[in-house]
Amino acid sequence: MDLNLKYITANYVEFEEVIREAKISSDKLSELIENKLVPEASYSIKSDITISSSLNDSYNVTIERKYFHPSVLQFIKENAEISNPEKFKTLFKENLLTNLKNHAQKKYAYGNVFDENGVINAEKIDQALEEEWDYFCKGVYGICTLNNNEKNIIEKEIAIKRILGFIENKSSYTTEEQENRLKKLNDEFNKATSNFAPYQRELSSRGKYLDKLLEEFSLEDMIKKDY
Repeated sequence: MDLNLKYITANYVEFEEVIREAKISSDKLSELIENKLVPEASYSIKSDITISSSLNDSYNVTIERKYFHPSVLQFIKENAEISNPEKFKTLFKENLLTNLKNHAQKKYAYGNVFDENGVINAEKIDQALEEEWDYFCKGVYGICTLNNNEKNIIEKEIAIKRILGFIENKSSYTTEEQENRLKKLNDEFNKATSNFAPYQRELSSRGKYLDKLLEEFSLEDMIKKDY
C-alpha cells in the first residue's frame, strides 16, 4: 500500500466509520461541520475507478472518502446537542488563551502579543485566536497536532517559534549546548506535533526545520517517523 494511504487510514477515521461509531446520520455530521461544532475532515482521498466486464464494456466512477482526526468522535459527543454554535467557539478561544497564559514559554507565541511587562495585547491576541479557530474548523490541526486540541495548538506554536529562535541564534552556543538545546526542543515539539503524511513531510514545520536540524547535528536517529 502507498505510504500516504497507509498513514491516513491508520491514523484517521473515515466519514462512514465516524457516523457509525457516533450513531448519527451523515446529514447530522454535515450539519455539525457546517455549524462549526465539529472540525472538517483533515484529508480527502479521491479514487478513479474503472469497471469492466467480459462484454468488453467499461464504466468510470470517482469515489471520494473523507478522513477525520479521531477526536471528531469526542467533539460529536460533546457538541451534538449544542443549540448555540458560538458557545463552542467562545469556549475554544478561552481554552487557547488559558493554555497560552499558563505556558512557561508563552513569550514566544504569536509574535509580540506580550509587552515587556508580560501584559497581553487584547487586540493582537484576539486576532491570533480567531486565526487558530479558523484553522481548527478547517481540519488543519487534525493534520498538524497529535490530539487536535487547544493545549497542543499552543504547544506547537511555541515549539516552532523556539526552534526558529534556535536556528537564528545557534552560533552563540557551544556545540555541546547546541546539541542539548536541540534535544530538548525535539522533545517539546514531539509532545504536540504529528508526523504529517509522507507527501507533506518535507514542506511541513517538522520537515523544514526540525528534521534538517537533527540531520545537521548527526541526530538522525531522533527523527520521528512511523512509516
